[in-house]
Amino acid sequence: MKNRSLFSKIVTVIYLILFALLIAVFFGVVTIALPFNIFPYRNADILGIEVASLLFITAFIIILSIFIYAERTLSKLEQAMQKVANGDFSVRLPIKKFNVLVNSFDNFNKMAVELDSTQTLKNDFISHFSHEFKTPITSINGFAELLLHEDLPEDKRKEYLQIIAEESKRLSNLSLQIMNLTKLENQKIITNQKQVEIDEELRKILIGAMPTFEAKDLNYRLNLQKVNYYTDPELLKEVWINLLNNSIKFTPKNGLILISCQQNKDQVEVIIGNNGPEIKKGERQKILEKFYQGETANRSQGLGLGLTITKQILDLIGGRMEILSTYRNISGAFFKVILPKQEKG
Repeated sequence: MKNRSLFSKIVTVIYLILFALLIAVFFGVVTIALPFNIFPYRNADILGIEVASLLFITAFIIILSIFIYAERTLSKLEQAMQKVANGDFSVRLPIKKFNVLVNSFDNFNKMAVELDSTQTLKNDFISHFSHEFKTPITSINGFAELLLHEDLPEDKRKEYLQIIAEESKRLSNLSLQIMNLTKLENQKIITNQKQVEIDEELRKILIGAMPTFEAKDLNYRLNLQKVNYYTDPELLKEVWINLLNNSIKFTPKNGLILISCQQNKDQVEVIIGNNGPEIKKGERQKILEKFYQGETANRSQGLGLGLTITKQILDLIGGRMEILSTYRNISGAFFKVILPKQEKG
């Protein structure tokens, strides 16, 4: 490798000499008459050699300086790229105003930042993924071993079987949500778009959740304006289901769920929330991260992916989400979804 590099430098120097000679001959022919006018009594041959030599030396020095600067600059970029290729995403290149490759250096730094961020997310995801799968599998294995005891009472046997069934369901749901999230993270284009009546979709989702409302003795309050929106109905439905399920999960018994849908001049606003505990400002970004559930009594009821999927869908369709602590003078946790106004076609 070193021999190849040395050979490359020798060839480059030879090319520089030849290039400098060409420049010297060219400019020598063009300017050869000028010295004769200035020094009319000098020997023509000697004067020509002096002019050509001066031009050659000047051209060579200039070209060599440019080459050394370019070679050092490219060498920095090459070394940095090699570090990235070896898995070191922390490398950054210095940005100088008069660097001819300033845009390339800047783009390289942006790439390194993105790769570094992606690697961090990947490591965190694998860690959380492994932990979340390990928990139900360990539980299923433990209770399955207990069921092997012949002297186990019948009531305990039923209890353990119920736990195994619940953990198996949780494992299945986790797999499906992981697949859904992975698909959304790689999706760039919205397909199957059509007109959706958001107010009607919210009513249907609420009706589907009625058994849960009755089990917790929950109340609800609606404020639904008729709103049509052009998008993928299945994606938008996933948003409403996740937000409603999250609100139900954290609403205390005999609590209140509020659902609102309004269309303003430039956007559509949907609010789904409850009069349960407020979400602290320091938690509002964390709850959108994969598997994050916070320090609550309801940790075991969810997977920590619903709000992550919701945010991913909203990013895809051009919407955004805000978290409020009050709505219509009611304290609690409220998710405000804002969708940009769209027209069909």
